[in-house]
Amino acid sequence: MGIRCRIDPHAHLYDSFSTREWCHAAIRNLGGSAEAPAIVITVDRVGQDSLSRLRREVTAFGDVSDIWEGKACALSLDGNELIVVQGTQYVTSERVEVLALGAQRAAPDGMTAAEYVSIITEQGGLSCLPWSPGKWLGGRGKVVRRMLDETPPTIVTVGDISIRSRLGPPSTLLSYAKEKGFSVLKGTDPLPRVEDERLVGSFGLEVVGGDEGFASWENLKRALLSPSALQPWGHRNSLPVAARRFLASLAA
Repeated sequence: MGIRCRIDPHAHLYDSFSTREWCHAAIRNLGGSAEAPAIVITVDRVGQDSLSRLRREVTAFGDVSDIWEGKACALSLDGNELIVVQGTQYVTSERVEVLALGAQRAAPDGMTAAEYVSIITEQGGLSCLPWSPGKWLGGRGKVVRRMLDETPPTIVTVGDISIRSRLGPPSTLLSYAKEKGFSVLKGTDPLPRVEDERLVGSFGLEVVGGDEGFASWENLKRALLSPSALQPWGHRNSLPVAARRFLASLAA
């Protein structure tokens, strides 16, 4: 049957967030025990290093240790377990985003999406093309579609986020990716405002690992590349909440 864990694969730990509140929100929203820890992947922007920050600050309210050859930290908070995995957010020359899951920053922003996928794959990470309001339309949408046509679903995934409200908008490219066998990784993608630190883990996936659970990044990556092993977790925003967050994102 395997061990089932809940994961938010598209999170941020911004400077405006309290690490204590962020960690407790992740556990509150995802659960997390020694047998089935909650998992969060932080995709850092330029200048961020979430794992280093957690190593410094979590000791004030919990225990922290490196796992997965330094690709993740295991946090123990009041008997609850949380694994935080390193990741990177790249902004491409085509003005779309590519997330490097399980990989640290290895290049500046401004390269092509295809170049980032190649770099991430060489690092042993997993690439994700995340949907975002307006960023998959027009010429940028053509870039995403070309990536879906030219890149195998064994090295690339697509992402859905909570701000795409329960009532839409629909995305033909997400549907196209599903039809072609790409994994759709659902995550919160919080904004850099204090209110959003409570959202981590509120939208994501339940993933099934082997009998040994997720003892390594490779185990988790295999699960994320298996659409049949992924089940939606949590809820997208309501339309009013999505509208407020979208307006806030224009100033972020």
